[in-house]
This record gives sequence, C-alpha cells and structure tokens, in this order.
Amino acid sequence: MNGGKSNKKSSPISLQQFVSTVAPLIDLEKEAEISASISSGSSRSIEAAQKKGSTILNLKCVDVQTGLMGKSLLEFQSTKGDVLPPHKFGPHDVVVLKPNKADIGSPSLGQGVVYRLKDTSITVAFDDIPEEGLNIPLRLEKVANEVTYRRMKDTLVELSKGVQKGPAADLVPVLFGETQPAMSKKDVTLSPFNKNLDHSQLSH
Repeated sequence: MNGGKSNKKSSPISLQQFVSTVAPLIDLEKEAEISASISSGSSRSIEAAQKKGSTILNLKCVDVQTGLMGKSLLEFQSTKGDVLPPHKFGPHDVVVLKPNKADIGSPSLGQGVVYRLKDTSITVAFDDIPEEGLNIPLRLEKVANEVTYRRMKDTLVELSKGVQKGPAADLVPVLFGETQPAMSKKDVTLSPFNKNLDHSQLSH
C-alpha cells in the first residue's frame, strides 16, 4: 500500500507546449498589470498624478500618421507652451488617452504605446484612431511598460525556433526531457582567479 499516493510520473512538457502555454499567460499578466495600474490610479487626484509624473495634462493632437503594422501615430503637444511639463513617460510605456477634464476613473478614448518622445511632443501608437474627442484638450496617463513583456515574448519566439548554439544549446533539451543529462568526459583544469591560494584551499 502506498497510502493512496500515485507513483505515476507526469510526462515532461515539450518545448512547443511550453511556448504555447506561456505566451498567452504573458499577455494576461500584462493586461492584469494595466488593470491594476488603472484601478490604483483612480484613487489619486489628477494633480497628484501629474506631480508623480504619471500623467501629462493639457495636450492637443497636432498630427496623425499611419505607422508600421497599420498603427495610428498620434502626436501631442502642450496647449500651454513649447515644452512638455516634467514627466516619467518613456518609449514603450502603455498609456491611455482621456479628455483633459475627465474624472480620474473615467473611460479612456483609447489605449496606446509611447512611440517617440521629444522635449516638445509625445507620439503614441494606437491600434485605432479614437472616433471622437481629439479636438479638445487631452491628457495621457501612464499605466504600464511594455518592454518587459516584449522581451519575454521575443525570448519565447527564439526558444520555439530551437537553440542551436551557445551555453543553452545542450541545456534546453535536457530541461524539456528530450535528452538525458550527461557528464563531460573532458578533464577540467582549475584555474583560480586568486593565485595566492595554497594547496589546502584548492583541494576544497
């Protein structure tokens, strides 16, 4: 008797199964971070958000262009001067666009990613151009950064192609149960960084 416990071992997940499982989870994590950021931001005042650098107020849309992959690039400038106010926005930050005087928790006109930053303007890539509201003073709210998620997705893509060279070339097949671990048959000569170690220290 084994106390009701099963000795059956689960079969290892394949590389392609791992990639297809993790990829949508990364998207879910990104959306969860955005939702959490929007929810936490709803408890702050607009003025506090601006002082923190997570909101840029008093913007106007000055240009609309079509970018790569059909994205709409909207360029915004300040309505109160030539230079944007101090902020903590950066390329690949996920932002939402809202009317300047809208409540902090109000629905957005659209969600996009910061494409380009200048002292005098900020350009955001949107999947679709907001149907209305671009002819009034606007504000942008920072909700997340896309860099981390993009790097993870890129890593999955490279992993799915198979690692052909480098230190991981032999490790990845072992991790996914495709091959058995093997010991190196080569004699390894220890070359310590500290040349002053005595024999007793080297033997340990």
